[in-house]
Amino acid sequence: MGKKSPRKGSSISTNSISTNIEKVAQSLFEEGAERASFLEAIAQGERAVTAVVTLRGEIAQVGNSATQRPAWLPDWISVAAPEERPGRSEQHQAGEIYCLDLSSTFACATLSQLAQPTGILLDVCAAPGGKGIVGARYLSPQIVIGNEVIRKRTLQLISNYKRCRMDPALVTSCDPESLAQRILHRADVVIVDAPCSGQSLLLKGLAAPGAFHHATISMNEGRQRRILANSAKTVAPGGALLYSTCTFSREENENNIEWFLKTFPEFHAVTVDLLAPYRSRYSSQACYRLFPHQGHGAGAFCALLQREGIRSSLEICIDEITDTLRPTWRSPTVFALRPAPIKRQETEHSRKAQRGKWKGRDDKGSRRFKRFTADDQE
Repeated sequence: MGKKSPRKGSSISTNSISTNIEKVAQSLFEEGAERASFLEAIAQGERAVTAVVTLRGEIAQVGNSATQRPAWLPDWISVAAPEERPGRSEQHQAGEIYCLDLSSTFACATLSQLAQPTGILLDVCAAPGGKGIVGARYLSPQIVIGNEVIRKRTLQLISNYKRCRMDPALVTSCDPESLAQRILHRADVVIVDAPCSGQSLLLKGLAAPGAFHHATISMNEGRQRRILANSAKTVAPGGALLYSTCTFSREENENNIEWFLKTFPEFHAVTVDLLAPYRSRYSSQACYRLFPHQGHGAGAFCALLQREGIRSSLEICIDEITDTLRPTWRSPTVFALRPAPIKRQETEHSRKAQRGKWKGRDDKGSRRFKRFTADDQE
């Protein structure tokens, strides 16, 4: 493993804690030591801890002191020491490990409640890919579908799937409503790592302007409910939906879960014994929270929601799913099953005609089109 020198995280002084941050803290904690610890963690900044997921081969040898390692981690996830930089190691370049913040593994721990192997694992808001990659390690699915609606982020997702040799796997770039229509009641496990106000980004040394403002929180709450409602339609009978965020506001977390369960009564929240010490006090439903002052990363929220019913069969037809989803990228196995259409033989005359057709078009847009075409056919 590579090494790194300890670095200072971005910080904001206690005197600079904004009114909006204070309001969120007041909604979470009564006046006292815990609220002070939470505000101090935000003021100090950098609380990120690197977790290393072993995807194949020998388990990565990194930090793992008893004080660092939380009980929810399986033996194939390690905790890097502060001076280590496993993302620069040969194992990382070879796709044998995947690195992410320790708090992200907190949400994934809920998947330990589900039976494996599973059929379709769908990651609705997938980029950069960590939740789906870790989920595949937990569940050994027959196929992974990573969806990312933002095209720029789709390239990052494809890059990580390639490096980690996710196979069989598809990458799509669909709006959640369109995705629900294409894969209605088909997915056995659905991950919704929802876009959020990103309040924990301050704890990762990153900028998060407006993250604690009520307008930002309200906007994200509405967006999350739309994504959740459409994602629910993709879950097969007996399947499960994992909802997670990296933010602290109750509106984006417990309130969304309670709204979801009232709107979709065929789902229920699953109790996760591994996370029992972190069960949320803000809802009667089984929701789980990790705060930055608890010492295991920047913070997270999660809930595992299971749909009633019994899945009739885990057998899936990858060809059919590929044709239905029309993916942006396909892993080698899927590509071999359903190769790209053969291009017609171009003549010199047709090439000249094509150049004339594109004359005057934006070169940047043309290059972007060619890049995605190339990704389609890899």
